[in-house]
Parts: sequence; C-alpha cells; structure tokens
Amino acid sequence: MKVLRHILAALTITALARAAAAQSPTPAPKPAATPETAASGDAKEGQALFAKVVEGFGGKKKVDTVKDVQTRGELTAKTPEGDTKMDVQTALVFPDKLSQQVDSPFGRFTMVATPEGAFLVGPPGSQDLPDGMKQELLKQVRRVPLYLAQKSDDPKLSVVATGSAQVLGVETKILEVRYDDLSVRWFVDPKTGRILRTVHTATGPDGKPLEMSSDYLDYRDESGFPIAHRLEVTTNGEKDQTLVLEECKINAGVDPVLFRKPPPIPTRVPPTPEPQKTPTPG
Repeated sequence: MKVLRHILAALTITALARAAAAQSPTPAPKPAATPETAASGDAKEGQALFAKVVEGFGGKKKVDTVKDVQTRGELTAKTPEGDTKMDVQTALVFPDKLSQQVDSPFGRFTMVATPEGAFLVGPPGSQDLPDGMKQELLKQVRRVPLYLAQKSDDPKLSVVATGSAQVLGVETKILEVRYDDLSVRWFVDPKTGRILRTVHTATGPDGKPLEMSSDYLDYRDESGFPIAHRLEVTTNGEKDQTLVLEECKINAGVDPVLFRKPPPIPTRVPPTPEPQKTPTPG
C-alpha cells in the first residue's frame, strides 16, 4: 500500500507541461471549491487570466498540437524508512492513457490506466486496479495544465478568479478551474500568466482524500514549450516528494504496447514423482 501511494502521488509529475513556477514554502491548501463558492468568484477575470496562461504556452493553436508527453526522471520520496530514490518513466496520451514505470528498492512497478481498465505490474505479477483508482489516474491526465489549456473554448470548462495569495513573494491570482468531474486550483502570476503552484484533491489507494500541492522550477525549453524540470510535491501539508526530470519528449509517439496488460505468469506445476517399486521377494 505504501508503494502504491507513492506511485499514485508521483503521477502529479505528469503536470509537467507547465510554463513556470518557483520554489517556496507551501501553505496549507484551501478546500476545493464547490459550485457555490466557484460561482461567487469573478468569471470575467478568471477567463481573461486563463487566456493569458494559454498564451504563455504559445497560444491555442500550438497547445492543440500536443498529443503525447513522455518523461524520465529521479523521484525522491519520503517514506517511513527514510528518503527513497526511484527512477520514474511516464507516458501520457491525451486525453485518457497513462503508463508509469517506477524502479524502486522494492522492485519495478508499472501502472497503466486507459478507458478499458487499469492494472499494476510488479514482481509478484499483475493485478487489476479498482475502478475508483482507474478514474483517479485518468483524472491525473486531464489535470495537466497543457491539456486543460486545449479546452479553453470548451463550454464544459469553467474558470473563475477567487482571490489572491503570496507565492514566492508574488501576489498571485487564484483560479478555480473545473472541467467535467475534476477541479484544480492554479496560483497564477497575473503579470506573466505563469502558474506558480497547483493544488488539487486526489483519492489515495486507500480511498481517502489527499490534498496535493505542487511547485515547479528549473524551466527549460522542450520542443518549443517551457517545461519545469524540478517538481516539489506536498501531500496533506507534508512536503514528501521531489522529482528532477532528466528527459522530456513531446509528440514523439508512444508505443501502444505500453498500455497492454501482460499475460499472466503461467503457474509451474512440479512433476508428479514416479511411484517407487517395492522389491519382490524371491
């Protein structure tokens, strides 16, 4: 269960298609907006700032070209046994395919989610994941800011400005972004249109909610997009993960094999020993 939690939480890494952020102490996250509180925000200001975020990616036409993202990096996660380093490789195909391979001291684990199902492959073999976890994994794909930027003209997208907060000494505007059944909070620098922080509520493998706050830093150009190469994650108020990206590929094409469930390992039945013959007297 501990391994599952860290793998699931690491999926926040896939929110890498982000233009800018910086490191700072993370405040306790606010509760997720309800339709009532969202309605009380400023929709006109929210939509204008969302448009500025899209422009920071290069504009709607450019973000619409992105179909898949692949990354590789080192994740340092806090565990009861101390800091644990893991090599993480993630492949996303918008809007609904995810594959993540984690090489950890516990072995290699691969988690996959598609509309057809979700499963985990590890040293003991493969196992299906419950539908609730599948839905959460697919939400992680759709929470990626770059994906949401593609929905700027979709009537199902709702964006309102709900206040402000200091992040890295910058007075950011808080945007409550809702699309279908997911919501995420963006802390945006109104001068640059950069997202400095994201906060959302996820469902952990044990079914309990996790408040996750992510800060992004060390930005480099990847295929014409500014990508954060360092991500710091706080879970339920505790800073517990840091990812350093070593590679990022956009629209390189993802092998469909990554999303196929491997066949079960055949059970080896030991041969039945030959009955021993009893010597015949005489």
